[in-house]
Amino acid sequence: MENILKKEHAILTDMGSPWTRALSWLKTPKIDPTVRTLKAAIAQGHITPFYQPFVNAETGQIAGVEVLARWRHPIYGYVSPDVFIPMAEKHDLIVPLTHLLIQQVIADLEHQIHRFPPGAYISINISAQNCLDPHFEKDTCELLQKFLVNESHVVLEITERHPLHFTPQLSNWFAALRRSNISVALDDFGTGYSNLSYISALNPEFIKIDKMFVSQIGVSADTRLVDSLIALAKNMHLKIIAEGVETLAQAEYLRDKQIDFLQGFYFCKPMPVAELINVVMAGRIPPSGALNRSV
Repeated sequence: MENILKKEHAILTDMGSPWTRALSWLKTPKIDPTVRTLKAAIAQGHITPFYQPFVNAETGQIAGVEVLARWRHPIYGYVSPDVFIPMAEKHDLIVPLTHLLIQQVIADLEHQIHRFPPGAYISINISAQNCLDPHFEKDTCELLQKFLVNESHVVLEITERHPLHFTPQLSNWFAALRRSNISVALDDFGTGYSNLSYISALNPEFIKIDKMFVSQIGVSADTRLVDSLIALAKNMHLKIIAEGVETLAQAEYLRDKQIDFLQGFYFCKPMPVAELINVVMAGRIPPSGALNRSV
């Protein structure tokens, strides 16, 4: 991460971009002030949810949304979640951050959820630190209760950054969530710690195929990896969400493979709630390869 930020800093310095100041701030070795700033942002509610819709691959209709954390710094503008999410995990801030995000999702959608298709999926990313948090089960159950009006489903996306250690306590935690009709998805499947043992231990309803695999479609003639992941999921009777769909060729290839859901900039960028509601009310997303990718 440090090397990437240095390279970007050099490029933007040549361009004279105002983002130079932001990158200088993010790559500073004095991490404590940065952590304090993040902690203050969480306390003050400056971490806000953006929503990226995903579509039914067959019909093109909106099937659900993934909730994504965004931090708009008062000086530096939007800070990449690739920077602040690992920072939150490292410094034990991911639990209060997730709590804040769920409460904001409830505030955003509680009086709008009736506009969504019946049975819509609301997906929330969690990390290993959220597991066994005594407040997390309460938060997710509250989220589910608020959205019962159209039988929406809450889906927890297990991220890849840290491994899960499957103890009896953790198994009981997931069992309690399932009893509350909360579903599980394995995010970025095949790229990190997630493996076949996760499928056995978690019994997920979904796997999400990472954009790393999707991006090879239409670029490389070798699609064996993505084809193997699709075949595995189908053999396990799991629903499949393909992430990072950016071209018509990728969308058509995945439809031909009978993928369940498609997500990516080809269909829709992450957006604030007001824009999301406009998209939902339209009912169907017109695919476009030219959407704004800046958020």
